[in-house]
Amino acid sequence: MFESSFQGTDAFLSRSMRVLLCLSNPRDRELLADQLRSDDLEVVTADGTEPVPQFDLCVVDTSRYPSVIDTVEARRGELGSVNLPVLLVLGPNDSEHAVGPYWDSIDDVLPVPTSGQTFRHRVDALLSTRRQSEQLALFARAMDDAQTGISIAHAGGDQELQYVNDAFLEVTGYERDEVLGRNCRFLQGPETDPETVRQIRSAIDAEEAVRVQLRNYRKNGEQWWNDLEIAPVYGEGGVTHFVGFQQDITEEVLRTQTLRRYEEIVTAAGDPIYALDGDLRFTLLNDATAAFSNSSEAEILGSHVERVFGDDHAEILGAAVLKLAESGTDRTTIGTVVQNAEGRPRRFQTTVAALPAQEFEGVVCVSRDITEDRERESRLSVLDRVLRHNLRNKLLVMLAQVEQIQSRSDDGAVLDAAGAIETAGEELLDLAETARQFKQTVDPAEDDSVGPVDVGSTTRHAVEETRIEHGQVAVAVDVPAPLWATAHDSFELAMTELLERAATADDVAEIVVELTADRADDTVAITVSHDGTGLDSVEMAALNSGIESDLQHTKGLGLWFVRWMTVNSGGRFSISGTEPGTRVELTLPLADSPGE
Repeated sequence: MFESSFQGTDAFLSRSMRVLLCLSNPRDRELLADQLRSDDLEVVTADGTEPVPQFDLCVVDTSRYPSVIDTVEARRGELGSVNLPVLLVLGPNDSEHAVGPYWDSIDDVLPVPTSGQTFRHRVDALLSTRRQSEQLALFARAMDDAQTGISIAHAGGDQELQYVNDAFLEVTGYERDEVLGRNCRFLQGPETDPETVRQIRSAIDAEEAVRVQLRNYRKNGEQWWNDLEIAPVYGEGGVTHFVGFQQDITEEVLRTQTLRRYEEIVTAAGDPIYALDGDLRFTLLNDATAAFSNSSEAEILGSHVERVFGDDHAEILGAAVLKLAESGTDRTTIGTVVQNAEGRPRRFQTTVAALPAQEFEGVVCVSRDITEDRERESRLSVLDRVLRHNLRNKLLVMLAQVEQIQSRSDDGAVLDAAGAIETAGEELLDLAETARQFKQTVDPAEDDSVGPVDVGSTTRHAVEETRIEHGQVAVAVDVPAPLWATAHDSFELAMTELLERAATADDVAEIVVELTADRADDTVAITVSHDGTGLDSVEMAALNSGIESDLQHTKGLGLWFVRWMTVNSGGRFSISGTEPGTRVELTLPLADSPGE
């Protein structure tokens, strides 16, 4: 049960109470003033010649009351719900009929003469009601103006609401006349947890306090999370009401749910993720970090980062952390070689980011084991050199031998075979040369090769070369020049390859080349289409997805080269059939010309 921290009216209202004496007889006024004077009372008088001073209780006789009634009522209007009592003093010759018109504005009547004890008792009783009304008014204002929603419901019947403050109305979206007299269950909805509702009902039935987090609904149907606290209010006969406190904690709940999802992701991640304080000691870590060192989380927490990743990693990481703290940058990346629990060297790439705080409090690190990636890159580089160098040399030797056969034989069958070998060898040599030219474009890390390119003028140049080489094919062009886009510097080579493939397609009669700038989207679309024999759906699916498989693959490198150039330029590649023919579209980011 909640306990009140309120210490009582007298302690709460520390100021002295002021009693106003409005008596026509100066002797009576002085006598009563002597009886009232004390440490907790201040006595003031009014003789009708000066403005009436402020007061908490007015003691007045029948002859003076008509002259102060207007002042009393005006001040009661200013005080609102705070009581301003009036004690009417009746002398032996006074008639109650004299104040009949004002009787409803009088709180008590005291015939005189009377004992001083009786008089003081009447005054104290009226001042007590004054103090209580001030206390209740203050509490009411505090409830009305509170930022937390407050509601009061009757304990009997259906626990209908009898009071709600403005904050309750603001958070729920209802008007006051729409909620008073109703049970608070109207805030529930389809996704309100029934178990939580049962917990509330059980507490109310047991007349006990309860606090829950409940999903509620505003008037407009919007969901919100309610930190709800309900407490019983006791009267003489037991619990008479329940007071509820509603706090909108939607943002906190959503943030907690997001953090919980992040925690699950971090915990399940296969790469070591960990947080370090300013001294590079572990404050958080995921399972992958513990598994890497073959230690438990409890063993690692609080230890220095070198315990898990070694001295070299700790030294390089420490320099990176110092740089982050001094420069104010958000993150950096380091590369280190560390030994795992089996003592095997592993190459790690670690992203280091400062923890979000006003002052530097540490870093969070994501370490990725790139050992296999680097080994694979190394092996591919060797294979690339073999394919581009050794294969080319062997093909040149083969073609030289074919030339010897052709020059020394008159046998038609031998010459036909030698010609076939020569054709295949030249095609392989062209393929090796293409692979050599394409190597730079294949590498996604070649950022230095990407920049502003006049794709309009470059495309026009590639078209003119195609017209010269394939004069039998018509080329329709709608290409503005100049037109600048962000592209790899192999863009012209890619366009030449694309146009060459279109011009050499079977049964081709016309090629259409279009460049369209979309200023709203800051992109330029480059399309090359032809009406010859197109690619089959399997090849187009592989190129659109960027993935080849045993069942879905392409022939040659040309269109892959165009696709890689586009993707490395930060653009999009798509290919589709036009029945007949094929349409290739490259979408690249627009760029300002270097001179602007």
